[in-house]
Formats: sequence, C-alpha cells, structure tokens
Amino acid sequence: MLRLSSGATPLRSLTLVPRLQRLTVSIFISLILNSIAVADDSSQLELDRLKQTIADLEKTLATSSATQSGIETELVQVEITASKITANMRLIRREIESAEKEITDKDKVKVSIEKRITQQNGVIIEQIRAAHKLGDQEPIKLLLNQEDPKAISRMFKYYDYFLEARSKKIEGYVSDVTALNNIIETINKNKLELVSSKNSLSLEQEKLVVQIAKRKSTLNEIQLTMADEQKKLSVLQKQRRQLEELLYAVQEAVEDLVLPAQSQSFQSRKGQLSWPLKGSVAHRFGGARNGPMKWQGWLINADAGAEVKSVHQGRVVFSNYLRGFGLLLIIDHGNGYMTLYGHNQELLKDTGDSVQTNQVVARAGNTGGLEKSALYFEIRSQGNPANPNTWMAKS
Repeated sequence: MLRLSSGATPLRSLTLVPRLQRLTVSIFISLILNSIAVADDSSQLELDRLKQTIADLEKTLATSSATQSGIETELVQVEITASKITANMRLIRREIESAEKEITDKDKVKVSIEKRITQQNGVIIEQIRAAHKLGDQEPIKLLLNQEDPKAISRMFKYYDYFLEARSKKIEGYVSDVTALNNIIETINKNKLELVSSKNSLSLEQEKLVVQIAKRKSTLNEIQLTMADEQKKLSVLQKQRRQLEELLYAVQEAVEDLVLPAQSQSFQSRKGQLSWPLKGSVAHRFGGARNGPMKWQGWLINADAGAEVKSVHQGRVVFSNYLRGFGLLLIIDHGNGYMTLYGHNQELLKDTGDSVQTNQVVARAGNTGGLEKSALYFEIRSQGNPANPNTWMAKS
C-alpha cells in the first residue's frame, strides 16, 4: 500500500488548488462583467434622460416659436423643408451614381460575353454541321475502317473524348447566350430605374427652387420689419438668450453622462484643434455685431453643402433648428467643453450619437436667415464662450 511521507501534500489537496484558482478567476470575471453591464445600463439611462430633456426642451422652443410673428415662423418652416429636400436630393444623386456605375460594369461584362460568343460561333456551327452529316453512323464507320482491335478501342475512346469536348463547348455556348440575355435584361431594368431616379431628382429640384424663392421673399419681409436697429438688437438678444437657456439645460443634462473613451482630452489639444471646415473667417470672436452685442464665436465662409467636421470626439447633445442659428449641432466633449456648429444646410448626426475627431457631422448652409452660406462655430468652456483663435491650429 502506497503511503505518503509526513511532509507530502495529499493528492486531493493538489487537485483542489487549481479548482479554487479557477473558481476565483471565474468569480472575478463575473464581477467585472456585471460591473460593465451595470455601467452600460447606467450610461444608457443617462443617455435616455438626455434625449428626454432635449425632447422636452424642443417642445418648449416650439411653443415659444408659436408666439413669434407669422413671418418668422414661415422662415423656419421654409428652411426646414428646403433642408429635407436637399437631403433627399443627395440620396437620389447617390442612387444615380450607383446605378450608372452598375450599368457601366455590366456593359463591360456584356461586351466580354459577346466577344466569347463571336469566337465560339464558327467552331460550334462546324461541329453541329459535321455531327449532322455523320449522324448515328459515325461509330459504325470507325469500326469498319479499322482491323486492329486495339486501334478500334483507341478510336472509340478518342471519339468519346471528342463527343464530350463538343458537348461541353455547346453547353458553354448555350450558357453564354443565356447569360447575355439575362445581363441585357438587367441593364435595361437598371436604365429604367436610372430614368426614374433622374425624374425624381428633377421634381425635387423644382420643389427646392420654390422653397428658395419663398425663403428670399420671407427674408425680404423680415428685413423690412427689422429696419429699426433697436428692434434688430432686441431680436438678436432674444435669440442669444434662447441659446444660453438651451446650453444651460444641456449642461445639466450631460453632467452625469459618460462619454465614449477618449485618447486625448479636449483641454490637452488647445491650439491644435483642426478647423471644422476650410474657409475664411467673416466675423471673429469679440468683434462688434450689433450695438453692445459681440460675436461669441466665428462665422466662417463656406460653400453650400461643404462638409462640417467635429473638431474633437464627443457626443451630440443637440441636433435641431434654433432661431437665429438655423440647423444647429452641439457636441459635448466632456470636462465642461462643448462646440457649436450653426447655420447648417443638413444635420447628419442625431442627439445621443457619439462622434470621432474630424468626422463629418453636418453640411454647411445658410439656415437661420443668413444671406450667404457660412458656418457659425463656437467653443464653450465651463459654460462660457471661448476664443477659437486660442484653440484652433494655425491655418
């Protein structure tokens, strides 16, 4: 009988140690996963709370807008409608580009198949003609023309190979003809779809022309009502108050919101931020705007539809229309830093979306009553406007 020495570890204890280790690791992993799940649930709750806060705020803004003059309300409606039409036109143009590419690619395949069929035509016709002449007598003739049994066997084998090769060529020929008919049918279908898309684009363009004319007429009426500088100042001050209220509400809503993991903080990139788009600055931070009002950001000249990019990663906390700023996007970068992108033609991100540095988030426009297309860009630090000149990389 095997006995353990007094200093030896029992075999059961040896097997128990790894089991305990595995159990400990398993419990540890389970705790980590549970904590991650709890964190994710918490983040989702905060995100839902943010969306609800913004939704409530948008209702308040809409109610406030209802008290505005009819002409101002009309401008909002016209600009939002024009934005939707522009976005729809962009989608249709993509469909047209995709359809044209598909037709071009299929035309190349069609040409290739036609070339192959042309090369096969002569060979196939000759083989069919020869087979028709010989008919069922071809093996008998081979048999009568040979005396050596080995030669007869070889000839029959060659004959089988010949038949098989001929059959494959004919099958390939028939397959190519079928493929050609199918691809011609598909190309014709794609062409009809392309015509339909182009017609849709023309209709959308006509709608946009109508909206542009309405907008111009509406702006003229607004300018007539705001000929008085004091009234103009009053409107600008009211619009600025609305923005401040919006930012205050957003700041409270995002206080506990967990942002996506960041490789660099906003603060660490001071003086290195890339511009949201290329363009000359029409109005700079601190410049006179109207009476005592100063510009609290930059107004950057831009082509209509130009890509607007996030200057730093973060989360979209507002994506909607705001009087005086048009289609406005606000991005929270954490630690009390936010960036604003106003007067857009189209917003490409929704409230709650996470964005990366230099990601396209909007397209520049003239919403909010601008005469020319431009982007309003503002940086907020702990709720206060900050001079972009000290934050942006030198162009």
